[in-house]
Amino acid sequence: MTGPAVRLGRPGTALVLAATLSALAVSGCAGPEERAGASAAAAATATGTGPETLNPTDLAWLQLQLAMDEQALHILELAPGSGADPELKQWAAKVAKGHRADLAALRKLLTAARVPDTNPHEGHDMPGMVNATELRALEAAEGQEFDRLLRSALRDHLTHAERMSGEQRKAGSDPEVKQRAASIGQSASDHLRRMPE
Repeated sequence: MTGPAVRLGRPGTALVLAATLSALAVSGCAGPEERAGASAAAAATATGTGPETLNPTDLAWLQLQLAMDEQALHILELAPGSGADPELKQWAAKVAKGHRADLAALRKLLTAARVPDTNPHEGHDMPGMVNATELRALEAAEGQEFDRLLRSALRDHLTHAERMSGEQRKAGSDPEVKQRAASIGQSASDHLRRMPE
């Protein structure tokens, strides 16, 4: 997954975050798969099949968190071969393990909601992910330069994941999705606190 995206620190992130999670399924960012997913969520509520309380915010969060975590996992897996700091490598390995578990859980929730496991955000400019230029720089970097770029990218990713999870818990409705958001938000906070400097 290599879709370019904006960095968390850009102006208007809080507004983008709120808008993304409250109306992504009907916004200009929504692709056919995402609109189909929103229809599936509405059908599940109407017919009693699938998660009965899944709303568009739940769906938007699931799909965006999946896209973010897939990209983060890619750059985390570069650490063993490209990084210099042994402590940072150990930390990255733990974060990568958590992201693998989260991705499996997020996909399970999508499957239960009868939503295709596609990436409607590929190629979009999204907060919480590195952009295409930064991704290429990470893939080419080695040693201390890689470590610096990795810290910066993951600080943005984890900070955004923490904030986005908080927004999902405010506006989402499905208990399982909210529970997963709470878990991911707490993990992001813990990883940020333990990131080697």
